[in-house]
Amino acid sequence: MKTSILQENLHKGASRASRIVSTKPQVPVLSNLLLLATEGGFQIVSSSLETTEKTTMSAKVDKVGGVCVPARVFTELISSLPQDTVFLEEKGGSLSVSCGSVKATVAGIDKREFPPVLVISGKPTTTVEREVLAKALSLVLFAAATDEGRPLLTGVKLTQKKEKTILAATDGYRLSVYNLSLGFADKTEAVIPARALVELVRVCQEEKETKEIEFFPVVDGQLSIRIGETEIITRQVEGQYPNYEKIVPAGHTTSATLDTQELLRAVRSASIFARDSANVVRFHVNKKTVTVSANTPQVGEGAVEIDAKIVGEEGGDIAFNSRFLVDLLSVFPGEEVVLEMTGSLNPGVFRSPTDPAFLHIIMPVRVALE
Repeated sequence: MKTSILQENLHKGASRASRIVSTKPQVPVLSNLLLLATEGGFQIVSSSLETTEKTTMSAKVDKVGGVCVPARVFTELISSLPQDTVFLEEKGGSLSVSCGSVKATVAGIDKREFPPVLVISGKPTTTVEREVLAKALSLVLFAAATDEGRPLLTGVKLTQKKEKTILAATDGYRLSVYNLSLGFADKTEAVIPARALVELVRVCQEEKETKEIEFFPVVDGQLSIRIGETEIITRQVEGQYPNYEKIVPAGHTTSATLDTQELLRAVRSASIFARDSANVVRFHVNKKTVTVSANTPQVGEGAVEIDAKIVGEEGGDIAFNSRFLVDLLSVFPGEEVVLEMTGSLNPGVFRSPTDPAFLHIIMPVRVALE
């Protein structure tokens, strides 16, 4: 392998690829980046076995080939180089790097040690708008589980019903659902690892000039997604996703409309006193206000009263995990949030008056409410 590439492009590609490299990979070689000089350009590939990311960039390729190099060492080295042309050459299993007055050699591993990478071929089955999908994913991803004990809940369920695409994520304590139209084939169903979709959203935020995201046919259980020059290939999560629709309440007895940012500030304020009591904050619905409070005897107590538009029964009480509320309100779409509730033991439903496609449910915490 012998190639030359601009430092700016190389740094961007290496930094992006390094994001999915695990600090404690299941297979040692996966702590490396696979560098490939091909006739079509220069590629940087990373993998976690579950997800593979490949970015292709323009480069002058004098000799095709490749080598694996430690992700952290290579990325830090490239970031330290001046903004000039970087010359890369594989020599005897190591990588020679030179840029301006800087010359370095990075110990490498044979490229054949790296797991095979699925090659995307053919035309995409679905093309969606970057901004539309990125927004929808940002409103559901935070609700996915991070505990590998229940693998299915670490994914996002995608369901296509005629013209409607439903994205849903739950960790068993909260649920986020977003309805939109992405144009997948009717009856399409897939559970996609949330970690892969988090990376997709990050790439979307970086590739602002790219308007569309392409989805390719599933091959051997692997879904391929391309945005610009970056391909994300991830293995679908196998199994039957929980029937989340059955926990969505059919109605409610009380509805409170609140200012999103005021509620977020109130929750953060009350949560100071909830840290040593399982992060529990209490909501009390009055005639024209909602009081958000927390009380831990050894720490203290705090309460914030905020204006609200109340419809239905007054005097209701409910308690939530403050962390779940902060996660939701930090990304909530709209200046106002509607909380629907039916007593203290039924789920709290959060809706946006300006974005009816979004629905979020948080299971209440069972506490002695005063």
